[in-house]
Amino acid sequence: MQRTPEVNSKKHLWWCSILHVINDGYVASLALLLPFIAKDLNLTYTESGLLKTAIHGAISISQVPAGFLAERLGNIVMLGIGALWFSCSYMILFFAFSYSLTLVLVISAGVGGGVYHPVGTALVSNVYVGDKSGSAISTLNFFGDVGKAIFPFLAGVLVIRFGWRVNCAMLGIAGLGISVLYLFLFRQEICLKRFLSEGWVGEFGKTSGKWGIIQPSQFNLYLFLGILDSGIRSAITTFLGFLLIEKTGVREKAVGGMMSLVFMGGALGKLLCGLPIQRFGVKKIILVTEMLMVLGCFVLPAISSKWILLLFLPLFGLVLNGTSSVIYVGVASTLGSEFRSRGYALHYTFSFLSSAVSPYLFGLVGDSYALDVIFYVAAVVMLLGLPLLPFLKERGCFGKKSQ
Repeated sequence: MQRTPEVNSKKHLWWCSILHVINDGYVASLALLLPFIAKDLNLTYTESGLLKTAIHGAISISQVPAGFLAERLGNIVMLGIGALWFSCSYMILFFAFSYSLTLVLVISAGVGGGVYHPVGTALVSNVYVGDKSGSAISTLNFFGDVGKAIFPFLAGVLVIRFGWRVNCAMLGIAGLGISVLYLFLFRQEICLKRFLSEGWVGEFGKTSGKWGIIQPSQFNLYLFLGILDSGIRSAITTFLGFLLIEKTGVREKAVGGMMSLVFMGGALGKLLCGLPIQRFGVKKIILVTEMLMVLGCFVLPAISSKWILLLFLPLFGLVLNGTSSVIYVGVASTLGSEFRSRGYALHYTFSFLSSAVSPYLFGLVGDSYALDVIFYVAAVVMLLGLPLLPFLKERGCFGKKSQ
């Protein structure tokens, strides 16, 4: 049996985390730039909304091909190419003087952005095996939310001072430089197509199925929970701003600050919730975080005090986002190392599609009934998924076979 080459796990984790900051930062900053792009190009609300739909759609569609290409070219090469592609597309928006060209470049950016999540998560889960994977993937997810906080802030400063085109050029050049540096620093390891975990290959042998899934029933459970978690989180964050303005009397100029409390709590949740997996197990952590999220959805519409909101929103963000890290760690245990990027690509594709569709569906609920009902229905839908938790196996049980 061929031994796994020694790799610097921390080096891979930190560089994957830096690329995560850039990847998620670009996507988040685009939402902030939309009003400025719309004003400059004289766009309608529909045309503006289509730009956001386009980048998320391109990300969703490109993830599975990226997972397959990573097996031929190697994870490092694919991560570098994806980051370069995303950065270049973002930078070239400087020259987008028409809506059609802007739309094409946004779609192109989404194609590059679709590479990161399946390939980056697979790489980290392969170089951090066993109990170490929980904290590693949590750290990786945390830095994605760091990007969602840093890049919109930078974009907000640059767009006011220089305009949206210069903003795209400057942030794009920064990402381009980091992408080139990443490929340069890992040039000696590019020849390693994949980092195979000897423990996984030895324990499970060849991966079953073309998607690299060694535990199909467990993968499907995590996939379903991930679809619910991503969809509900997307719907709640979409309509939270409306709730703050209409129900709690928060001024429009203060909504951004209130929402940032949720995102800050979410970033902390992604980091913290994956750390105690070794001690408490996946099922208990998912149960606790989702039950607290459900409780928060029922309580939030009734809060009228702004001071209570200042304390409540970071905690709500923690449980709203924290579950995702636990699910990603669980997914890693259902996939063989050889084709892990494929399985992650499949999981992320459905999660992104759920995030794209759910705001529309929950918007119909709000239009038909009331804004409060959106949060109540979100809580009920999540409750429907909790009975599946007893069927999840803890990671240490996957390799056990009945004698």
